[in-house]
Parts: sequence; C-alpha cells; structure tokens
Amino acid sequence: MLCEISAAENDAHEDDEIPPATMYCVDCNQRLCRSCSRPHRMLRGGPHQVTALGAELGVELIQQRASYCDQHKDEKLKLYCHDCEINVCLMCFAVDHSGHKCADVGKVADEFIKSFDSDVRSISSRIDDFYAAVTQVDAENTKFLSAVHASGTSAEQRGKTVDQIVKKHVIQLLQELQTVKSEGEKEASNRKEELKLALTSLESFKIYLAELMAKGSPCDVTRVAKAMRSRASELLQTCVISSDYTAPDVTFTPMNIDELTNKGQNLIGRISLQTCINGIIMFNFSFCEHQLAFESY
Repeated sequence: MLCEISAAENDAHEDDEIPPATMYCVDCNQRLCRSCSRPHRMLRGGPHQVTALGAELGVELIQQRASYCDQHKDEKLKLYCHDCEINVCLMCFAVDHSGHKCADVGKVADEFIKSFDSDVRSISSRIDDFYAAVTQVDAENTKFLSAVHASGTSAEQRGKTVDQIVKKHVIQLLQELQTVKSEGEKEASNRKEELKLALTSLESFKIYLAELMAKGSPCDVTRVAKAMRSRASELLQTCVISSDYTAPDVTFTPMNIDELTNKGQNLIGRISLQTCINGIIMFNFSFCEHQLAFESY
C-alpha cells in the first residue's frame, strides 16, 4: 500500500515514485509514509493519533477518533443539532445553527446508545420467538411424517388380507400418501425457510448494532442513529410470525368389508388429510378413485 498523501501530490507520476505507507492516522483514516506522518501529527486542528500501519486499533482508540466538518476542514464535529439531526462544528453552530437545539455530540451519542437497549431487547425477544417457531415446525413435521409412515404401514397390512386384485388399490393408496407427504414436506420446508430468512435479518441487525454500540465513535453513532432506529422498527413490523405452523393430520381408515362390492370404492381404505389454521380445522380431503372430496367448515 502506498502513502495516500504522496499519491495525491504525485497523481501524474508513476507508482514506483510514491513511497510505501508504514503509518496510519486514526483521526483522518489515512495511510502515510514515515516522512508524511511527522507533519501530519499537527494537521487539521491539532495532533492526531498516528500508529504503525497494520497495528490493531482498540475500541478505546477508535472511540477517540474525531470527525471533521466538511465545510470547515480544521474544525472537529463537537455538537449534534437535534433540529437538523446532523453533527456540526462550532463554526457551523455559530453561522447556521445558533437558534437550534444543540448538545455535545458525546452526550447525545450516549443517549442514543441507551435508547438502543430497548431495540436490542425487542429484537432478541423476536429472535427467541423465531427459534421457537422453527422448533415447532420441526416437531410438527416429524409428527406428520410419522403419521404418513403409520398410515402406509396400516395400508400394507390391510392389503395382505385381500386377494391379488386388491394390490392395485394398495399401490394407489401409497401413491396418494406420497403425494400428501411431498406436499406436506414442501409446505413445512417453505415455512421454515421463511422463518430462517427473517431470523437472519434480525440477527444480522442485532450483530451490527452491537458492533456499533461497542466500537463506534460518537460521531459514528449519531450519524446512523436515526437509520438504526428506523431499521429496528421496520424489522419488528415486517419480521413477524403470522401463525403457528400445524402439519396436516394424516390418518388411514380401513374400508368396511361389506363395501368391497360397491363400485368406485377402494378395497383397502382411503387417505384423509386434515388441515388446521391457528388450531381451527378448515377443511378435510379424502382421496378415492382419483376423486377429491372437499368439505368446508
């Protein structure tokens, strides 16, 4: 990496004429050669934090880093204007913000950090809810697959008691079960993926906010405070668990032997699929000779 100051001054020259960077200024976020680092300590309003390039910056050193005004290059941003919701220097305050409500940027940053606590608690609670929902979907899907398996076993056992002709009906029932199983697993998988996507958004925001609170400078905090609060509110509004997932209730009903001669009946039985939404049975499906019976409640 090359010295940024030398590179700016020698923009028209070859890279091999620019000395390599060996130092780093925390305040200006610039890479410097040793020669440029000496006068750089007195640039832009006072001595800066200059350290060896590549040295790890601690949290305390990062939080001491000052930001400078875009309009007044040598003035540090020391105030936060509540009316305009921006950081300002003393010159900007005197010229454009003298009648506004302004306060020390460090104190305002501390207040914003305190206000983040409620967002962190809310997000953490919502994350716990999503983990619980994922667990509930897994449990319901396990129960669903167990019911599918039990129904298939019952159908096979029932089929062994009848003539070879009935084997065709056994296969038909198993195919219906496979259809139900595929659709049920697909629904559970889709629901789980939706929950995980929302969970990823919540956890990513929580990690970013924790990093900002732990390592961000006051100016960093105040600069993004409004956006962070807005993002937290947006996540809490959009990342919601609409309803508890309940897998369809699959059962196997053996056919009465007296019905074996009835035309259109399966000699083994039928598959029933019961679907619930929020604990309320909304509809049942019955499969028989490729016909789907639907009853609303």
